[in-house]
Amino acid sequence: MEEKRKEKYLQTRYKRELERFLNRLVNFSRQEEGDKAAFDSYFDAIRKKLDAVEKTPLYNDFYDRLEKFVTMAEKLRHREVDGEEARQAVLREANQIRKSRRVKSYSRKEKKGPRADEF
Repeated sequence: MEEKRKEKYLQTRYKRELERFLNRLVNFSRQEEGDKAAFDSYFDAIRKKLDAVEKTPLYNDFYDRLEKFVTMAEKLRHREVDGEEARQAVLREANQIRKSRRVKSYSRKEKKGPRADEF
């Protein structure tokens, strides 16, 4: 039982740090004007925080997409793109990830009884 509790704790920490990574990078991209050097240095700073947490397997599509977002941002950091292009790519991908989470959390359920307008 103790092993399961430890695994759950590590998964929770990793999930939170992935979400923080996304939020930090999006907030930075919204505030800064297209400077690639600033993007690279900020990415390195927040990547260190993510690397400090032990990577654990996650069994959820949303968190898989967050891990792919981290690798996409890593590729942006190493590619020769201008800061504005990197900023737009980060915001676009983050928007798609957040949309996917909202779609799954909302489901319209019909009430199971006679409706008032049927009488």
